[in-house]
Amino acid sequence: PYLNHLIPQVLECFDDPESRVCYYACESLYNISKVARTNVLRFFNQIFDGLCKLFAHVDVDVKNGANLLDRLIKDIVTETEMFDIES
Repeated sequence: PYLNHLIPQVLECFDDPESRVCYYACESLYNISKVARTNVLRFFNQIFDGLCKLFAHVDVDVKNGANLLDRLIKDIVTETEMFDIES
């Protein structure tokens, strides 16, 4: 029940002009995803859009954080028996 409140707020921070905020938002989403696992997949489209923004960021640390989050999301999707990209 808390994911509906947490994830949208964290994803909003991906648009922040301050690099540190983007990095820590990425780290926060990584930690949330690591615990919630498949439950974050209902936000897959929003997370994917956020990752695209982070990979285009000028700060190298933000890009590295996005890379770690990307790998975790890929692992979560891979371990899911049924993943519907449309939902």
